[in-house]
Amino acid sequence: MATYCEVCSLQLNNDYAFRTHLTGKKHLKNYQQKEFQKKILENSIFVSPIPRYFTACKLIEFFLQFGSIDSYKIGANYAIITFNKREPVNYLLNNPIWINKTKLDIKRRTLNNPKKMCNANPTEVAKVIDYDSIKTIFEEETTFDNQLAAFLNAVLLSNAEVETRYENICKSLSLIFASVFPNCQTYRFGSTQTGLGFKECDLDIYMDIGVPICESKNSPWTMRKVFKEVKSIMYKINNVFTDIVPILKAKTPIIKFYHVPTKISCDISFKNGFGIYNSDLIKHCLSLDMRLKPLMILIKYWARQCKISGCGKISNYALIMLIIFYLQQAEPSILPPLKEFQKTCVPKIVNGWQVNFDENMVSPAIVNSNNIPQLLLGFFEYYINFQFKTNVVCPWDGISHTKEEFIEVDKLPNYMARYKEIAITEDLKLDIGKFVCIQDPIELNRNVAASTSQRTITLFQEYCKVGADLCTSERVDNYKNLLEYLFTSVSKPNNDNIQIVIAIHAGPYLSIGLPDNFEEREDIINKEQYKRDNWYFIVFNLVKDIFEKVYKLKVEVLSADKEAKQQKIEILSDVHTKEHKQFLLHCVGTKCIWSNRKAGAVNPNPSMSALDREASISDNVLEENRKRGRLREVKLDFICKFEKKENPVHVQLELINKNSRAKLFKEFGYAVRDKIRRIAMNTLLHMLQHEKHY
Repeated sequence: MATYCEVCSLQLNNDYAFRTHLTGKKHLKNYQQKEFQKKILENSIFVSPIPRYFTACKLIEFFLQFGSIDSYKIGANYAIITFNKREPVNYLLNNPIWINKTKLDIKRRTLNNPKKMCNANPTEVAKVIDYDSIKTIFEEETTFDNQLAAFLNAVLLSNAEVETRYENICKSLSLIFASVFPNCQTYRFGSTQTGLGFKECDLDIYMDIGVPICESKNSPWTMRKVFKEVKSIMYKINNVFTDIVPILKAKTPIIKFYHVPTKISCDISFKNGFGIYNSDLIKHCLSLDMRLKPLMILIKYWARQCKISGCGKISNYALIMLIIFYLQQAEPSILPPLKEFQKTCVPKIVNGWQVNFDENMVSPAIVNSNNIPQLLLGFFEYYINFQFKTNVVCPWDGISHTKEEFIEVDKLPNYMARYKEIAITEDLKLDIGKFVCIQDPIELNRNVAASTSQRTITLFQEYCKVGADLCTSERVDNYKNLLEYLFTSVSKPNNDNIQIVIAIHAGPYLSIGLPDNFEEREDIINKEQYKRDNWYFIVFNLVKDIFEKVYKLKVEVLSADKEAKQQKIEILSDVHTKEHKQFLLHCVGTKCIWSNRKAGAVNPNPSMSALDREASISDNVLEENRKRGRLREVKLDFICKFEKKENPVHVQLELINKNSRAKLFKEFGYAVRDKIRRIAMNTLLHMLQHEKHY
């Protein structure tokens, strides 16, 4: 007898085939999807049309009075709202609902495409905090304080949403993975824990599996094994987990996934709980002054509008550290150094670092009475000219240290004893080699801005200038238009100000090119200083030759010292290099010699230095291009600032555009910044190996 499965819309030939089908994976998957769809439909309403001039955020706020909302989607003239229970839906369907004397047309939600519901995508969730969705706030409210209150209400994740949606995910994960990790616990961290989360924010989760994760061969749980088990479970429950992306080889391995029932994107990590402790520390800072949370939300939203925050730019965590550090520098300060919170409690050590702090510590009274616009102005002005490339932002002790201080660990202050104990090898030291360095206040050897590029910081400082000007100009009107202008007046940065920085370190090459009888010479009193001066002289001439011989540029040497007023130096000698700390090399050229260099390759010759080899390649490239009529004429005009540095001994080159087209200078700078350093270092190595002089 033929049998029909209503769940799968499938006709089976006989009863045996029907029973076999009911136990299969496909039927079970379809059944789970049907149940999920049924629950969604029971808990959802469709509202259309939406009353005119009624914003999305106000609409959601209105419906929150009837019950907790799991998710919502706002269209051009409709809204789909899903509650976490069916009772609010039943009430709304059976009672007249009015807004501003307008009766709402509320219907039960229906599905046009059921499969789409089961494979929902994060992009379906309305971006209710986009500026277009909240701009009416700044038209309706007439004072800064009212605008700020309405803005925060529109963009901030409410405590009810955190508890009903985000916290429930953590609870469900603990239950789902208990079959593999019986004692596992999951915790929220990041913006949902600090209270700084926007309405559509992702969820950061730390799962403690209840047993140690160790990378030794005999360990029952390595990170790879944990990932394998977690992925296996997630793939099986595809009506709960979709878009699963394991990232095992990251510094902090995570699994990214989309939680279908709540429509929230999540990142789950297993390595350590530092994110929890960092979040608790930020939350404690916010509790010390009621101005700090609105200030941080404004700056986060401003950075979002400027497109300088997020993945690959300034992380939200790094941005919060910048705000905390500024508040430590304000006059008078609003926040103390974060290490002060750790002094009065028994240390709790995780992986060598103290992670706890004293929440009950009595801090000095805050006497800074600046309002939020004034604090915003102070933040912008503080970072407009901050020297990120030479300084380290340290919220832990509230001091901007130079990067050079972290090179010799022993010379750091005694209160950094814990850092000194751990930073015994290069890989355990704070990464100051990046353009931006912001020290984590708990993991003191972690640079939380390691992925932030020089270009992003240049943009950040450009936007800070715009922000500072707006805060100053809007003061006369009591800042009533400040927020609107701040979020919309995003200037286009000046791409002409591209700067390329190159560092060449002395290292083992400090003693090259010295006189044969150097140690015996009595006329050289300070031999260490002589070594440094000699090395600077060699590298200066080496850099000058690279520009002239490799890139075929005409080079004019100027002094860059202020008292010398950039006078031309006709004849350069070691005497001149001793007199000045900086030089300017004015470089002008018309030949594009930095691209297609493989065409001029020369046979390897151990007797040739890297400089001679690259110069020979340039000659070959020029000749080849002339023969084929491919010689590209350009107009390159830039300044190379040559600056002597100590502790450790090195030179810093900074290429600054003068009269070149921005696109051409950018192309040249990016092509040569690593090449120049490699040519210089390999030439120094050749001199050391062959005991040559320059």
